[in-house]
Amino acid sequence: MNITEIISILTPVCTGIAAVAGWFFGRRKQKNDFLNELQSSIDLLAGKNRELMQEVVQLRNDNATLLSNQEQMRIDLDKMNKENTALRKEIEKLRKSINKKQEFNEN
Repeated sequence: MNITEIISILTPVCTGIAAVAGWFFGRRKQKNDFLNELQSSIDLLAGKNRELMQEVVQLRNDNATLLSNQEQMRIDLDKMNKENTALRKEIEKLRKSINKKQEFNEN
């Protein structure tokens, strides 16, 4: 075999190997690009999730404050209702007293 025959045999073989290697590395780059895009999406979603979790924590704190205020208002309302009842009883006593005095004065 002379050098020309060897070159004529190796040329298509080398071309085929180069084509397979190019396809393999191109495919690998394509997978890497996909993974990079996927990682960017994951990072974006993780950031949004972090923001939403902070908002949930803030809303829970606000809700706890509102519930506490609501309970205090109920306590105050109960106190005012009792005071109102006592004042109504006092007013009724005074009305009766006034009525008795008016009746006594009329007689």
